Amino acid sequence: MPRISLIILSIFLISSCITPKVYNELLDKHEIAKKNLTKNEKLILELRENLDDKERDITNLNALVEQLRKDSIVLNNDLIACQKKYDDLSTTYDLLTSKSSRYMAEKAKETKELLNQLETTQSELFAKEDQLNKSTLELEEKERKLLDSQNELELRSLRVAELEAIINRKDSMVTALKQKISKALIGLEGDGLTIEQRNGKVYISLEEDLLFASGKYEINQTGKQALDKLSDALSYQKDLEILVEGHTDSIPLSGRGLVKDNWDLSVMRATSVVKRLTSNTNLDPTQLIAAGRSEFVPISSNETSEGRGENRRIEMILSPNLDDLFKLLEE
Repeated sequence: MPRISLIILSIFLISSCITPKVYNELLDKHEIAKKNLTKNEKLILELRENLDDKERDITNLNALVEQLRKDSIVLNNDLIACQKKYDDLSTTYDLLTSKSSRYMAEKAKETKELLNQLETTQSELFAKEDQLNKSTLELEEKERKLLDSQNELELRSLRVAELEAIINRKDSMVTALKQKISKALIGLEGDGLTIEQRNGKVYISLEEDLLFASGKYEINQTGKQALDKLSDALSYQKDLEILVEGHTDSIPLSGRGLVKDNWDLSVMRATSVVKRLTSNTNLDPTQLIAAGRSEFVPISSNETSEGRGENRRIEMILSPNLDDLFKLLEE
């Protein structure tokens, strides 16, 4: 305002010495300047208001900047803390990665070992399954063989029963035969004749004195009577085999003609007995066998005369015909 008054005063002083025209022009200019001044004042006010707004904005911005600075510091601290945590986590991660790698390697090794064990176990299992299948087949085969054996055993049991029946029948026949022969030769037993039953056979032993003279093979009268009675007892015994054996003592025999040694004498005596027995037409000659044993099957010592007398004998071995038994065994 003082500035404006000074301008107005200057104009007034100047107007006192100027023309009206100039004065009017100056006055117009003054009005125009006044108007411009008013506009400028308004503009200044507006600018001041704008300046106040800007200053408030600046103050707000400064406050915001300050807050942002503070926030930046906080965020920077947070960033540093986060960076530290990140570094710690990275270190921990690297450590865990290292441990995880070792752990994975160990687990991979364990897994490989387990797979190898599994493969081995599977191989063993397959082998055991094969063995089980083989054992099952073997068991089935054994069961089949056992069944066959049981069937065969049953058949054999039947055959054994049949055999036992045949043997019992033969034993009964041998017992009856012994009784029949003892009855036929009654009076002769103990007098140079013995009759025994053993091993399913009948053994008849006739000493030399009952049949022959010393060193001879011709049968004497007593011997003929005894053999005739024996042939009657043996007649019609079709299931019987009769072995006649001649035995001598150990004293060498020096003879002429047919009888040159003990072998000849034992054979000739057995042959004479067979011929006398077969004189009975009811006795089948095919049932008889003559054999000489010389001095090689003694029943007593040849060191004494009594022993040598017992060794000089005719033995007749009566055996049941076992053809039916053999046929059964061959089946």
